[in-house]
This record gives sequence, C-alpha cells and structure tokens, in this order.
Amino acid sequence: MPNLQKWVNLSFLACGLLVWVLLREVFTLAFDPLGLNRFDWVISPADIAGIVIGFVTFLVLWRLPKANTYLTDVLAELAKVTWPPRKETFLSTGLISIFLAIATLFVLMVDSIWGWVVDTLLYR
Repeated sequence: MPNLQKWVNLSFLACGLLVWVLLREVFTLAFDPLGLNRFDWVISPADIAGIVIGFVTFLVLWRLPKANTYLTDVLAELAKVTWPPRKETFLSTGLISIFLAIATLFVLMVDSIWGWVVDTLLYR
C-alpha cells in the first residue's frame, strides 16, 4: 500500500490544482465588475482565492479517510487490469478508423442522394 499512497496523494494534489485553476478563472470573472482586476497586483485576489480554496481542497481530501480508502481501492483495482498489447491496440485503432471512414462516406453518399431527390421533387 505505501506504493499506492504516493499516487493517492498525487491525485489529491492534482484535484487541488484543478480547483485552483478553475476557481481562479471564476473569481477573475466575478471580480471584474467590482474593479479589483484594474490594479497592478503581483498576485491577483482571484489567484489568492483560488490558491486558498485549492489548498483547502487538497487538505480536506488528504485528511479524509474515506477519500483515501476509496482512491487506494480504485488504484488497487486498476493495477489488476490487463491491458492489451501495443500492437493489438494499434491494429484495433486502425481498423476502427477504416470502418469510421467507410461509414462517413456512406452517410455522405446517402445524404447527397437524398438531397438530390428532395431538390428534384420540390423545385422541379
């Protein structure tokens, strides 16, 4: 479990950073009407609010035993997954791309024919 704990903590840190970035943008938009963005701040109030709430998010997740246990269990289950070999993945991706191109051409052909039929019937 100690090997998984570093990934759990890293995930919590990533959540805190994500909250910081998102809330920084939200607070920047919210502080615009108040005129707080017109000053030449070294660190803007939106950044400070985002950093504080992001750090609190990290601390809450880090200290919450349920979140810790849940993410550890998720990572343990993810470690049990057997992933397909690289060659099989590329072959499957290529095959799907070919079938997607064929389906796209078919839909384009049907749409063109249907458009021609509708134009012929309506605007004759």
